[in-house]
Amino acid sequence: MKVIGLSRDSAESHRKFIAKRGLKNMTLLVDEKGKVAKMYDADHWLLPFSKRVYLIIDQKMNVIYKKDMGLIDMLPNQTQTLINEIDRQIK
Repeated sequence: MKVIGLSRDSAESHRKFIAKRGLKNMTLLVDEKGKVAKMYDADHWLLPFSKRVYLIIDQKMNVIYKKDMGLIDMLPNQTQTLINEIDRQIK
């Protein structure tokens, strides 16, 4: 399993985020123009921001879980919630 984060922040911003939090097993991708966000309906319809959308995508690139939290809300207990959903999907 690979965890990938994606945002419109710059590569430099991602490097600082990774260093500050000591992340070692996570890849953060840059989507400054929001092209990927649009593909997954995570782009805000008016503002130049992406919504916070949690996706689990299988190896065939099918979305098997999606939770749209809007612009600022976070998934409650996000790590455990996503792990539980992954476990549910592979059973």
